[in-house]
Amino acid sequence: MINTTPPPDPGPSSSPNSPPNSPRAFLRRAAQALEQSPLKDVQRNVRALAHSAAGRLDLVTRDEFDALQAMLAAASQRVAQLEAQVAALESRLAAAQSVAPAAPATPGGPAAQAGPQAAPPGASASGGD
Repeated sequence: MINTTPPPDPGPSSSPNSPPNSPRAFLRRAAQALEQSPLKDVQRNVRALAHSAAGRLDLVTRDEFDALQAMLAAASQRVAQLEAQVAALESRLAAAQSVAPAAPATPGGPAAQAGPQAAPPGASASGGD
């Protein structure tokens, strides 16, 4: 019978007794040299400095930004609706004033003798809808 299972892979770190000129030995020595090099210290220091600088900035998370952006879009839409409503009310008011112009009140004339005028029907003192 033939054995079909592959031999176990020794891996790069499991061969400390490999010949000194082998690629595995070279890679192991290179990895050790990189771990002990000042470059790793510089990387750690730069990373810590960047983290510290980012901590001092007034930053928001992406979720907070997206929520605020949605609130701004909704507020902008509401402002546009209110502007359209104000424009419609202004045009109605202008049309109503052009149809029935108010008589100028003269001091001693009939409008002054009638006393304070009552509000037109349908108008309220608060002016709200």
